[in-house]
This record gives sequence, C-alpha cells and structure tokens, in this order.
Amino acid sequence: MTVIARNPATALRRVDVRRRVMASVLILAFVLAVGAAVAPIIASGAAADSNPSAESQPAHKHKHRYLPTPAPTPMALPPEIKARVPAYTPGPIPFHDGEQLIYQASWVGIPAAQARLEFHKEQKQDQQRWLGEIWIETNPFADLFYKMRDYMKESMAADTLHTSGVYLVQHEKSRLNYYDVAIDRPAQMVTMTKKNHKGTTSKEYIASDPWGPISGAMMALTQNFEPGKTYAFDVFSGSQRYVFAFVVDKREKIHLTLGDFDAWRIVPDVWYVSDGELRSEASGTVLWISADERHLPLRIQSQAYIGYVRADLIAIDGKGGVESAQN
Repeated sequence: MTVIARNPATALRRVDVRRRVMASVLILAFVLAVGAAVAPIIASGAAADSNPSAESQPAHKHKHRYLPTPAPTPMALPPEIKARVPAYTPGPIPFHDGEQLIYQASWVGIPAAQARLEFHKEQKQDQQRWLGEIWIETNPFADLFYKMRDYMKESMAADTLHTSGVYLVQHEKSRLNYYDVAIDRPAQMVTMTKKNHKGTTSKEYIASDPWGPISGAMMALTQNFEPGKTYAFDVFSGSQRYVFAFVVDKREKIHLTLGDFDAWRIVPDVWYVSDGELRSEASGTVLWISADERHLPLRIQSQAYIGYVRADLIAIDGKGGVESAQN
C-alpha cells in the first residue's frame, strides 16, 4: 500500500495492458453480476486494439515490410470451439420491467466507479422486446488517473432473448469510440462497426448462435444452476468476439452491505477470442449470484496487478427482490 499511496498513477499504468481483455471478459460476467463491466476500469487503461491493421503501421523509410496475411472475412469460429457451445432455451426472466441495479466498484477497498443497469419492456410493431442499458462512470478520485464514461444498450426479443444488435459508446480518457454490432441470425452474420475521429472500420463474422453481452448474460441467468455445470456463449462486444464459459463452482455465503446472501460461486473462463492473443489474461475472476429463483447478481471480484478489484450490488429498486435472496 505504501507504493500505491506514493505513486498511484504509476501503479494503474502498470496494469493498463490487462484492460482490454478484462473489460470484455467482465462485461459479460458483470451483466451476469453487473460489476463486471466496472471492475476492469481500475485494473485497466484502454489500450489500442490488439491487432491494428497493417495500414495503420508506418513502414520504415528504407526497409521492405512483409505484411501479415489478413484474417479471412467473414471469420468463423474454429470447429472445435463451435462444437462446445450449445444452444439454450430461456427460463424465467430474473428481472422485471423498469428494474434498476446499482453496483459500486472498488480497487483494494478504494471506491472508484459506479455502474447502473436498467431493464425495460418495449413494444416494437407486433413484438415485445426487452431493452437493457448499462452506464459506467468513474468517480472524481479515479478520474484523476483513468476517466471512464461508458454506455451500452441492447434490444432483445422477450420470448427468445435473441438480440438484434449492441450499441456501445466507449469514452475513456480522451478516446471516444462508437460501436454498432449488427446481428442477423437468419443470415448467421454479425457485423461490428467502429467509428471515431479516425474514420470507420468494420469486421464480419459467421455465427449460428450469436449473443451480445446483455442478452447472453440474461440467457445465462435464466438457466438452472448446479455445481459442476458449465455454460458457454458466443458473445460480440465492441471490437472483439469471445466465447465465454461459466463454471458453477459451489454454494457459499457472502456478506454485502445489503445483508447476507446464499450465493452460487461462478468461475468465468475465455475459450476463444477473435484476436487470438488475450486468452491467458482472463484469469483470477470470480462472481457470485444469489442461489434463489432470481439469480440476483451480487458481486464480482478480479485480481489486478496490485491487489484486486471488486464490484458489489449496493442498491436495487424493489426491497422484496433483495430480501428474497437473503438468508
């Protein structure tokens, strides 16, 4: 703690390189236990995309550059990964119309950010849909080292939870990126578009069962949890594609400021990431979900370069929802 107190900015910069994968791993885990999208901000720092295009790499004035072979477009999952990802049928939806969950994120016990997750039902033509939204904001202390103002929304069919796409605004430090993820299930095609002051770039993927971070999390929360069970999802978030796995470890009691809870301990993993470089970074993360019929997201905790980051549920609109999950 002496080193942190002496130079906190240096300590945060040293964990910068972990952010991109931690943010993406935890976004789904966080909507599964909504602290996830927040937790990486402390252990983070937005790095550039891991695989910048060859055009963005300046060639040496007097040397010939051998450019890497471009990835196939559209990109498909490796067959051995695709075979391990099942299709799911939704169970009871754990959230109600207008529900709001608020999470407080901290780094080694120091409050640093807050996230708000809201769910609303909406009528689109003849179809009823869910709209999920997440706001993530660092507090004034964390703003001194790493300012974040992120927003994500996703629209999902009420009966299947299938999503039509994801919209993400990533405003971190001086960077401002807009992401549109268009998901066409009938065509089994996903197009991810990134816009910023440098222009527009797009990537295409082949996907038979694609999910966004919010829709994938909602589907996971509707499943029956049992020790030893593993759930896997093909998720598209921002500029990357991930195959996330969640292993149900055991039931245990945890304490929050809201009270004591009987919870499922869940261990997330990453089986695949589209840039092929970040899998080993997704480790040391655990999340807890209430062991009642609601599967209320309670806490997520992840190792950082120094100490740990943690996001806890601190408020929910509907006291009965909290009490139902308590002992």
